Amino acid sequence: MNFKSLSTAFTLALLSTSAFSYTFDPLIGTWKIIDNRTDSYISDIVIRKNSRTQQYSAVITQLHGASKNLKNCQKCTGSLKNQSVIGMEALQGLTSDSGKTRFSNGLWTNPENGYQYKISGQLNNAKTQLQMTGSTPQNQTTSMLWIKLQDIH
Repeated sequence: MNFKSLSTAFTLALLSTSAFSYTFDPLIGTWKIIDNRTDSYISDIVIRKNSRTQQYSAVITQLHGASKNLKNCQKCTGSLKNQSVIGMEALQGLTSDSGKTRFSNGLWTNPENGYQYKISGQLNNAKTQLQMTGSTPQNQTTSMLWIKLQDIH
C-alpha cells in the first residue's frame, strides 16, 4: 500500500469515527404538526439547534389544511408582523433535559392568530412523536402533536 492510499484510509477512518462519536439528537429534523383539538395537519417545521446556546428553534416550511392559504403573519407582533409564514421562525428558545426527552422554555408563535405560547413537551420512547402543550399570559392554550418525518439526505 502506498503512502497516498494509507493517508486516505486513515483520513476516512478518522472522519467516520468522529461522526459516530456525536450523540444523536432526536429533535433535529423535519416534523409534521397536528392540532390536537381538531386533529388537523397544520404544517411542517424544521428544527435546528444552536450549538452555542444549546437552544432549539424551528422554521415553518409548509402549510397544510385551512392554514395553506396563509401567506403573511398579519396578526403577529414585533419583528414577525407581516412576515412570510413560510420561512418564519415560529419556535424559539426551546431547551431539553439531559436525556433529551423533555423540553421546555420554548416560545411558539401561531401565525394564524399571532398568539405566542410558552410551550413544553414530552418525547415518546421511539423518539418519533413529541406531545407539546402551551399557554399564553391571556390564558389561551394549545396542544399539538409533532410527528417526526423521515429526513431525506
